[in-house]
Amino acid sequence: MISFEIEQANTPSPPPLTLMIPPPSPPSPSEKILLWLPFLHTWTTRFVFHLTLISLFETIFFWQFISKSEDSALIMLVNHYAKTTLNNCAAMSPSQRQITTSFLNLFLNKTQADAAGAVAATSRAAYNFILVRNSWLYFGGLAILFALLASISLIEKYKIHWRALILENLALVLLLGLYEWMFFSTVVLQYQAISVPELDRMIVDEIMSAC
Repeated sequence: MISFEIEQANTPSPPPLTLMIPPPSPPSPSEKILLWLPFLHTWTTRFVFHLTLISLFETIFFWQFISKSEDSALIMLVNHYAKTTLNNCAAMSPSQRQITTSFLNLFLNKTQADAAGAVAATSRAAYNFILVRNSWLYFGGLAILFALLASISLIEKYKIHWRALILENLALVLLLGLYEWMFFSTVVLQYQAISVPELDRMIVDEIMSAC
């Protein structure tokens, strides 16, 4: 019994078992795309929302401010020449007015001018309506794209901080609007276009050269 215990004590213990775990395989291209998809979707949603607000701002700003400013500038220029002519006509005697009217009728036809003006106004309104429609279609397309991206984020449960995204972009667009207003008020609208005396000189020179 004693010898058995001695032999058992002298018997070497078996080596510890080690598990051979294979190294993880690198992700496939499709798996890499899936890993990057939430990040790409989040930033795409941010950019599209920003573009949507910019599109809305540009559409309203152009049609409510810039287009009206350009029309007003042209009308003011025409009114200057018309006012000068009307003041001169008001100071004429009846006989002088009759002579002036007869002379103008040689070059101007009121009926044709009124008809051509009405046709031009209708054509311009139709053409500008297409531009207005296109500008709102751009905004509508971006708004629909943003709605789709937002729906995907809710379905896939992507983590997007909507409060921060909306407030940040609203602040950026508001600052852009304030800057545009300041720039147009202090620079664009203060720009001195070609003056009336310069236009008078150009018209007189052209008439003298042609006649």
